[in-house]
Amino acid sequence: MRGRQKGQTKRMSMIKDPAIAPYEIQVEEDQFVLVDTEKDKPLGYYSDLESAVKKVSRISLANAKEDYTLAGFIESFNNIKNKLTEPFKNI
Repeated sequence: MRGRQKGQTKRMSMIKDPAIAPYEIQVEEDQFVLVDTEKDKPLGYYSDLESAVKKVSRISLANAKEDYTLAGFIESFNNIKNKLTEPFKNI
């Protein structure tokens, strides 16, 4: 994986879930790293989990390669984000 010098490790835990596949989130002591598991490449570094989940939502819509109105895009984005976060709202 690119982004760190060879031999340097900092990863603490992993979030692997079918809802965010083919991505996973590495939980480090001071950040969350969104990783594309197909390319074994980090896509972004985030200070909070919500931002990483929002990025997955944006990528999912971009990969759909559809045409949207602004309202339609926002609705689709929120639907994906809610699908990913709804089970955890009461935690």
